[in-house]
Amino acid sequence: MPSIRSIALAVSVALFSASALALPTTHNCHESDAQAVGETYEQAASLCRDLVKNTNVGTFMTVMNGEKGPQLEGYPFGSMDYYVDDCQNSGTPLLLLSHLQINMHNIKSNNKASLAVRRLPKEGERGNPMMDRRVTLIGHLVPVEKSRHAEVEACFVAGHPDAKWWLPGSGFHDFAWYTLEVESLYHIGGFGGIHHIGWIDVDTYKNAATSSAPVETRFRVQY
Repeated sequence: MPSIRSIALAVSVALFSASALALPTTHNCHESDAQAVGETYEQAASLCRDLVKNTNVGTFMTVMNGEKGPQLEGYPFGSMDYYVDDCQNSGTPLLLLSHLQINMHNIKSNNKASLAVRRLPKEGERGNPMMDRRVTLIGHLVPVEKSRHAEVEACFVAGHPDAKWWLPGSGFHDFAWYTLEVESLYHIGGFGGIHHIGWIDVDTYKNAATSSAPVETRFRVQY
């Protein structure tokens, strides 16, 4: 006659096997064709568009040249900057930058740059920023054609009214218009396995639909 211990062990093994069979198939959230619990690849591209369109502040990054000393050459450098979503080319960041900035000193040698954008917390909001969506746009910084200056000025000031004080020609430093021509982007929707994490094709990003709904309310998974 089997002992109580052997019966208990057999029951435990049976329960474990049944629960293992019931587990859903997992996906690698770092693959471009993977589907996370929170959003699909296409939905993630749409959320990136919304984030870029609605945030308007990001960390602009370049590669240090040897101008400030050979010991710094090749290191990444980043600082916070205003930007807006280009009104005529949505999905492309439009920036107003001073040639006095370290980033612009670096651009003279290498116009490769990136812009990291994350959802900004509301006043008084508390939470874990690691749960928030963020995206890094990678590309080349390109001067805006002179024929577009009046148009981009209106677009930029609509997003940042205080920028009217340092527009080109205002006499405040040496600002000029640039766009970051996006060639690649990396999205982090939150914690892996719950949200999409990975590279998003630029065409998919540019063609993705945008929404007027706040980014944090779309496909939000509660932890």
